[in-house]
Amino acid sequence: MSTTDLARAVERFAALTQGLPDSALERHWAWGAYDEEGVRFAFFRTYEELRELATKTAAERLAQGRPATEAQRILAQYHEAHRDLQAALLGLDAEDADRVPAEGEWPVRRVVAHITGADLGFYGVTRYALDRHRSGDDRPAEIPDEAWDEILGQDEATIDAILDGPWAELVAYHEAFHQRVLRELADLSEEELAAPSTYWEGYPLSLRFRLHRFDSHLRQHTVQIDKTLSCLGLVPGEAKRLLRLIYAGWAEVEGAVIGAWDVGADLRREAAATLAARTEEVAAILA
Repeated sequence: MSTTDLARAVERFAALTQGLPDSALERHWAWGAYDEEGVRFAFFRTYEELRELATKTAAERLAQGRPATEAQRILAQYHEAHRDLQAALLGLDAEDADRVPAEGEWPVRRVVAHITGADLGFYGVTRYALDRHRSGDDRPAEIPDEAWDEILGQDEATIDAILDGPWAELVAYHEAFHQRVLRELADLSEEELAAPSTYWEGYPLSLRFRLHRFDSHLRQHTVQIDKTLSCLGLVPGEAKRLLRLIYAGWAEVEGAVIGAWDVGADLRREAAATLAARTEEVAAILA
């Protein structure tokens, strides 16, 4: 996505504020006449700006005659789930990611590895079925074992090493693969969404189902992570809860340009500059 400046600005604001105690949100910060809610209002103003940016971007895209397709809208929903997962993981270090919350329960690391592995599987099956549909050839309906390495661009041993590797590298790999999914599946037509795909179920399901499954599966395990963090005593404070709203607004902006990556680029740069300046203001107040 062409949102590098905005991503950097959101992530820097999150890095500065994610660990703030509730008391720090009471420190004075004003935006025009809004001067009674303190630093807390900087979160809400950022959230408002991102939501506004998302609506303006969608309107600009429509005005250019480039409305989002059904597949792109589904991928935008999946992207919202992905950013929500990232917000849930803010500030989590490798040690806590490996902590077992209770006997028989998965640590967060294992959940994220499972999510990543599932995304790889969903993508592989979707890509294979889509290529099969487009070529019209006589390849088997179910993806052969030997096709996986070529589709994913990595062999099983390499992927397993990543899934079992350092926490930061696992999270970065998941982000990179997620972006690949968005870019490579953004061109599905409505006709192609109805194409059949065969996976472990043993019977065909549409590519529309596969795309929605990316989102649903990710939401399922984000709930699991929320429960795990609660069991570990890592209940988010107000700042992290507010950042989750900001990540939702950020995701909506990014989702609005899937398949039309250049739309609203100037608006995103302006928003990034505004947020970067605000982060400096808040940093000075907190110093």
